[in-house]
Amino acid sequence: MDVQTLCLGSLTMGEASGYEIKKLFEEGPFAYFYHASYGSIYPALGKLAGKKLITMREEVQDGRPDKKVYSITPKGQTVLARKLRKKAAPDQI
Repeated sequence: MDVQTLCLGSLTMGEASGYEIKKLFEEGPFAYFYHASYGSIYPALGKLAGKKLITMREEVQDGRPDKKVYSITPKGQTVLARKLRKKAAPDQI
């Protein structure tokens, strides 16, 4: 599974920032089977937004840069469902 698909999946649990998505890969449910860095998460979010699979809004924060919060669109949910129905590649050991 690729980072874009995992980002879509994480957004089915609710809105999240890139930092919060990264935490899912470090400490959350994805930590056990996939490692993703900020260097792969943020480009994936940009591509998903470009395809209109997610939306992004900015939240103003005092004394900090604005926080970008992402959410999945109905089109993104459809694409995710299609990807999840695909047969998984064989495990490599």
